[in-house]
Amino acid sequence: MFTRLLLPLGILGLLAAPVLHAQPDRVPSFGPNGTHWPSLVPTPFMYDDNVPNTIVVDATWAAIRTAIESLTPAQVAAGALIQVRPGTLPGNGSGSGDTPVLKDVGSLDWTQRVTVAPRDGYGTVSMTGGVRFLRVDGVCFAGFVVGSVKFQGCSKSALAWTKCNGWLAGYGTSGRTTRLLEFVEVVQPNSMVSNGDASDFYSAGGNITNWRFDGCYAAPRFFEANYSGAKPHTDTLQFAGSGGGSYGNMEFRDSAYFSSNNCAIQTGSVSGLTIRHSYIVSGGTSLSRYPHLPGGATEATTNAINGGGSGYRAYDSVIIGGIALGTNANFVEVQNTRVNPAPAGFLNPTTGSWTHDASLNQNNPDMNEVCPVPDDAFLASIWADPGDPTRASTPTIFPAGGDFDEPQLVSLNSATSGAQIYYTLDGSEPTVSSTPYSGPFTIPSSTTVKAFAVAGGLDDSGVRSANFAILNRVAHPEISPPGGAYLDPPTVTLSSETDGASIYYTLDGSTPDAQSIPYGGPFQVTDNARLRVIALKDGKNPSEIVQSDFFVGGHLESSEAWGNLSLNSFTGHFLVEWESIPLGNQIDAVTGVGPDVAESYNDLACIVRFAPSGFIDCRNGGGYTADREVPYVAGQKYRFRLDVSIEDKTYDVVVFTEDGFYRVLADDYAFRLSQGGVSSLANLGFVALNGDSHSVFNVRSANLDSLSRPKAPAE
Repeated sequence: MFTRLLLPLGILGLLAAPVLHAQPDRVPSFGPNGTHWPSLVPTPFMYDDNVPNTIVVDATWAAIRTAIESLTPAQVAAGALIQVRPGTLPGNGSGSGDTPVLKDVGSLDWTQRVTVAPRDGYGTVSMTGGVRFLRVDGVCFAGFVVGSVKFQGCSKSALAWTKCNGWLAGYGTSGRTTRLLEFVEVVQPNSMVSNGDASDFYSAGGNITNWRFDGCYAAPRFFEANYSGAKPHTDTLQFAGSGGGSYGNMEFRDSAYFSSNNCAIQTGSVSGLTIRHSYIVSGGTSLSRYPHLPGGATEATTNAINGGGSGYRAYDSVIIGGIALGTNANFVEVQNTRVNPAPAGFLNPTTGSWTHDASLNQNNPDMNEVCPVPDDAFLASIWADPGDPTRASTPTIFPAGGDFDEPQLVSLNSATSGAQIYYTLDGSEPTVSSTPYSGPFTIPSSTTVKAFAVAGGLDDSGVRSANFAILNRVAHPEISPPGGAYLDPPTVTLSSETDGASIYYTLDGSTPDAQSIPYGGPFQVTDNARLRVIALKDGKNPSEIVQSDFFVGGHLESSEAWGNLSLNSFTGHFLVEWESIPLGNQIDAVTGVGPDVAESYNDLACIVRFAPSGFIDCRNGGGYTADREVPYVAGQKYRFRLDVSIEDKTYDVVVFTEDGFYRVLADDYAFRLSQGGVSSLANLGFVALNGDSHSVFNVRSANLDSLSRPKAPAE
């Protein structure tokens, strides 16, 4: 039955009688073509007027949050669509220090996503000023025009049919695995002069796994020709580790990336990367479409892909330019993939081979035909309402296939109301004589599921196919606590849900096996280490290898992703010290103390900053200032001492410079306003948001409750 949700405050809008508009079936492409839609998790189509639970809201984040929070699990499972009236959704910035527009909404337990989309179609609602989503789970945002956007710690969410005019980012978050995030036909079509990447993806102290980039397109970034400080590093898309964590099982499908000054895709240390029917271009071929821009550097890499990692696969793709991966990288399978030049040596795949095609160069005659430029007219045409269907909607299969350790419970769904679904489990084409779908079923062993839908008055749907590999493999190990930065050596526990499994590990980044260190119980990580772990059991295949990076003592370098260092939990009067080296001039790099893991500036009570002005300042309540003007110089070491009173909600700051002098920067400065009610402080957080970064090391802290609080020393 078609229903509308009744919500207060006028956020419910009346719609015309429901008419099902067609969700497209995927047609392979290089870049967007209006046929890709999120599918790792079932997701209501943005133009489907027959979604059972449809809410119309004004273009405000408060209204969107209210609508999401009003939904019950049963309503989400039946289908939920939030339609946003025309307007502008202002952001607070997309940087790690900026306040999220949505935080802690949605649910990991939902079996379908909730779709949030413009009521009047693509482009009628824009997101401006940069937006940041933090721990938003099970929500798809589709059909928007955005400036810059960051998803952080957002599992089972998606961004689809969206033009991004600025920066695109997907981050993990400390202590959490971020999974099943999809970017579908997300387009960054304009090259620009910028000292940053077009897209960045950071583990940020957590793990990220099972993400897909589907039908996406991204143009280059050229760093400034007259840059100051350290030379910028620009990629079109970069995976980068920060503060621990790992990447696994990432997929590019039907996507196109054109090279920035460094490369098109920087893989970092991804474990398990699949390039499926994608177009990755560098060098002169990329420049033939996106020539250097005035004010931008004229350097151009010859490499399409840089980085490291392992367990790579490539199918039906075109890669123009070098593949420069570290010697620990390997391709386990390559099929029907044209390259120029041809990789050699350790990059030769275990299964299959590369197809060398010397005609792939800047004179490549078919680039514009097979990979058109997605300008505004093109996007408006492919993302328009496809209208009434002439056939039933092709079913979704959840999970959408893949490699699994254990038997999987599979569900099928068609967006066409009242459709009957038929399926097979042997790879054969389904017919109306096949098994009719009546509810979720279990797949005990490797197979191919194929399904189609039949509905009265409509043609039969297309066939959806999903390959399931039930690997009978040991459950992947769990690492506790997760990787990250620690003041004292952490005690690490390893476990696997498979009873009787034996666990082995390494601490030097090498691949673990049965000859590695056997896990016999909790152990301390006493130095910086890349911990890699495998679980084994007779009669089962080995588990996936999982890894976490630990930073103990030592230098910790900041980045655009927050780094965090656990302290003791202090409730009264205490002292904390650290040493720091700014790695550039006129940067924007902060270090501060807060009650818990920092994910934005508001999470810090006391802050010291290497400011863009070239001076060091501190946070005093609602703004930054300093009692003395102390300039800083890139490469020099500074030691900071904070004397903190939680009872008074104030702190003093002294800075010691390499020349032996010290200055009082802050005397009785107030905690940041957002931390006015804090009762304990237990974390040191740091981040750099403007070009170069800074290092943090030699952190020390001590409880001073037994002492009267002295004033900071006079000069």
